[in-house]
Amino acid sequence: MNCQNTDLLRVQPASLVDQTAGLRLVFAHLPLADRERIVTQVLADSGETPVAGLWVGYRGEPLAAAMLAQIQPGRTAVLSPPRVAPDQPSQTGHELLAQVMADLPNQGVQMVQTLLETDQGPDVDLLVEHGFRHVSNLLYLVSLTASFPTSRPSDGLEFVAYATEDHQRLAGLLRRTYSGSLDCPEIDGIRNIEDVLTGYQAIGEFDPARWIFARRHGTDIGCVLLTDHPRSRQWELIYMGVVPESRGQGHGVAIARHAQWLARQAGRERLVLAVDANNEPAIAMYAAAGFVVWDHRSVFLRVF
Repeated sequence: MNCQNTDLLRVQPASLVDQTAGLRLVFAHLPLADRERIVTQVLADSGETPVAGLWVGYRGEPLAAAMLAQIQPGRTAVLSPPRVAPDQPSQTGHELLAQVMADLPNQGVQMVQTLLETDQGPDVDLLVEHGFRHVSNLLYLVSLTASFPTSRPSDGLEFVAYATEDHQRLAGLLRRTYSGSLDCPEIDGIRNIEDVLTGYQAIGEFDPARWIFARRHGTDIGCVLLTDHPRSRQWELIYMGVVPESRGQGHGVAIARHAQWLARQAGRERLVLAVDANNEPAIAMYAAAGFVVWDHRSVFLRVF
């Protein structure tokens, strides 16, 4: 789309020609070495196709602004706030974000989230003006090999791997574990369970053997969903939950220790996860299993 009025921002998905400049602007806030490493990796992962979800804006010829809005399985998108070239008015970021947000529902997106280092500042103000709301603060936890069990834990639970025919069983169990959970209660019920499971499955390298039912006396009392990130030599605990009637009995620690044991057997160096900063029982449970905090983020959400 050509536009003769250079006062108007022309917004479009980045092409192979302008994607490098777009990515460098998106990550301009990072130290030079980190920025170039990330840009190189993103371009390598994209290969011969334009980087998915990279949007650029122009006033005339120079690149005016850029942002990422990457669509994920499960009708969600992950967004990074717009970054504006130094010679551009601040309104440029508003224009780019507005046009990108108007496009996402047309692509089937139901929910957009972004993760920021803080819940205050210009990026937050911009997002709030465009319909986002702060829903939680996340703590990122990690346990290293030294904290993994050296032998299979014996905690009175039975662990059974997920299989395709267990789909409805897992969906029902997840709904039960969400009940009364302190982990991001603001988003409970926003998405249907099928979209949630689709999103979980797209994280890392999915293997049904790493999705596990926790059972006691022949009854499902919880589950843990794990995935592999081979490039970083770590597993991720995507989700872990216990049904309300079985909470407070030490089962959470037992499930976490089993996950660590499996990560050791797979030769991974770390097990990582995210937890709501307000979920004190879960944080205490993970600490008892040897997890420590290594980072944090604030979550902002917009639902269409």
